[in-house]
Amino acid sequence: MDANKKQLLDGLNEDLAQELTAIHQYIYNAAVVTGLARLTLKDFFEAEASDEASHAQYLADKIATLGGEPVVNSYEVKRTRDVKEMLEVTLQAEIDTIKRYTERIQQAEACGEIELKIKLEDLIADETRHKEEMERLLQDSRL
Repeated sequence: MDANKKQLLDGLNEDLAQELTAIHQYIYNAAVVTGLARLTLKDFFEAEASDEASHAQYLADKIATLGGEPVVNSYEVKRTRDVKEMLEVTLQAEIDTIKRYTERIQQAEACGEIELKIKLEDLIADETRHKEEMERLLQDSRL
């Protein structure tokens, strides 16, 4: 396996681990959010977990297709019951994901993986929508 492909696979596995972490974070947040925020955020977090699961499945499939071994581990979830902190943690995760996917696009291009490049652009669009939603939710001064 050439160095570019190895670097791409390593990066995709990092992305997969982060997506798995996001799924766990959203499930946790949906379970523990309380008060008036629960009325809207529980469903929102559950929908986001589902969206991240589709990202994770795509990444795992692509890693396997490229001859790699998909990771099954995630990172530790930030446990908090503070709604503002939940949203801030999520916002930072979205920012980090966009940055990683932007780097991955360059790696995919270097390996001639055009379908992957295009799909990563779609994932960036999804993550950007998530980021913007977090920013809007954080504009509520009552949080």
